[in-house]
Amino acid sequence: MESDIEVQTLLEDSNRMAIDRMGYSDHGHIHALIVAQNGIKLMKQLTKGVVPTVVKEEMGDEKDAEVIVLLGCYLHDIGMVTGRANHDEFSVVFAKPILDRILAKVYPNDLRKQVHIRSDVLHAIYTHDKAAIPMTVEAGVVGIADALDMTKGRARIPFEAGSVNIHSASAMAIENVKIRPGDTKTVRIEVTMNNASGIFQIQELLEQKIRNAAALVDHIELYAVMAPESDKIIEEELRVL
Repeated sequence: MESDIEVQTLLEDSNRMAIDRMGYSDHGHIHALIVAQNGIKLMKQLTKGVVPTVVKEEMGDEKDAEVIVLLGCYLHDIGMVTGRANHDEFSVVFAKPILDRILAKVYPNDLRKQVHIRSDVLHAIYTHDKAAIPMTVEAGVVGIADALDMTKGRARIPFEAGSVNIHSASAMAIENVKIRPGDTKTVRIEVTMNNASGIFQIQELLEQKIRNAAALVDHIELYAVMAPESDKIIEEELRVL
């Protein structure tokens, strides 16, 4: 995908629509890479306590689950070329021919496998933005991975351009996000913030996507952590989920 001209041009155009025309945060190549990285890391950790849907339904193995997550994460926002409204649906439309090309190379001798994996990737793309409920573990991971790209670097462009609202201000408060083994559950997600306004970003975006993923909500613990140099309006560590 990194060398696919159509994919890279769609990501470029998505960012042009999001940043230049609408004053939104990054929805292009860097966002796609970060979400894909988060998705694979989250998937690998979750499989220590969760069976991927593609495995449970005997359609593939854990590597196939990672393929679904990788492709879903990387392509989830290409529909932003049309605008924000219904971009999840447009992403599905634009992704299908791309997936046909890619999956023909990944599974060259198994057309049925290509179609099965494509279906799960398209479902993950369609459900990434809370408009529809993710019905697979892999789709849930894609939606959560998207929300994990919340650090202030992503919000800097609209914020510096004068788009100051609770979304941009709370995103500017997020210092970093960590995915690691959980203390009481399979995965622990820690979001470090320099200002209590970051709790909006955590609860309204990330927590909602975790709760949306019924297959995953019982396997993820979510914590908001105050940075050492921050004004501690709340305690140093707050369990959100």
